[in-house]
Amino acid sequence: MKSKYLFFVLIVLIASLIAVSCKTSGDVDDPDDSKLPNFAVDSCPGCPTQENIGSVTGLRFFSYVKNNGGDGKISMTIGAGTNTTTKEFSVKAGIRYVFQASVPVEKSSTTTFTYLAKFPGTPGYTDSHTVTGYHVTGAPFDLQLNPK
Repeated sequence: MKSKYLFFVLIVLIASLIAVSCKTSGDVDDPDDSKLPNFAVDSCPGCPTQENIGSVTGLRFFSYVKNNGGDGKISMTIGAGTNTTTKEFSVKAGIRYVFQASVPVEKSSTTTFTYLAKFPGTPGYTDSHTVTGYHVTGAPFDLQLNPK
């Protein structure tokens, strides 16, 4: 009976040590989520969300966001139809931003595409626009993230 009790105590002790060891190493490796950039939609009544661009046949999309998290670098992935572009930006805590991206398009009465701008964070924010009457001819370009 003593050996069964000792075996049980030994297993519990080993499991406890493993749990503490994993938690400690996880805390060292994992950054504090409150210090990471975290974006949310920032309302902007009357501000444009989309416009035609004249020099090339295209559309420019605007997103209005606020970084509720910390300073850092973010990687933005922008999609339009089946085309994507990724760009890195440096951001500051508590700042409101205007994001813009342009998409080359051709008029097409039977085509619809979806534009997506994914902003990082927990839960983060995805700005999405479904556009009818245009066909995407290339990847999004001229990505800018400017303080508002």
